[in-house]
Amino acid sequence: MIRIANAAFLSALGLWVGGMATLGFIVAPTVFKILHSRLEAGTVFGGILHHFGVLQIVMAVVCLASLVALRLAGGLGTRTAAIRFGAVGVMLALVLVSQFYLAPQIVLERERIAAFDSIPAGTPQKARFDRLHRLSVQSASVTLLLGLGVLLWSTSTLKPRDGT
Repeated sequence: MIRIANAAFLSALGLWVGGMATLGFIVAPTVFKILHSRLEAGTVFGGILHHFGVLQIVMAVVCLASLVALRLAGGLGTRTAAIRFGAVGVMLALVLVSQFYLAPQIVLERERIAAFDSIPAGTPQKARFDRLHRLSVQSASVTLLLGLGVLLWSTSTLKPRDGT
């Protein structure tokens, strides 16, 4: 039971963190480089993020359920469980805010700006969009760093099995 719960936790967290890193460091720069319109690139990448957001929520549920199983089976101490629960809880909260508040508001602001590609950053017309976008990037960055930290810490505390 402990091995299965630990594998589920590490797999879900690894998919979550790896997916975020892939989107942030590979997919986003590629989409914004290939598509000449920032409006079009933002729309495409926003769609990708929306679908990935659903996956993040599923991965958070798997992580939390695995942590409950690990704690109940005696595979995690109280302090370790609290830290992992706290980190995954914060990550999930950030994803929910991004998925259900920031992303829809970004889309709304983007649609309100006529000639989106021709308006320079920092102008009053784009100020709210820029602020929301910055909050979204910061939220994703914190989620990624927290997830990476928990993943590294969790794997560094694994104990090898005797005789295998």
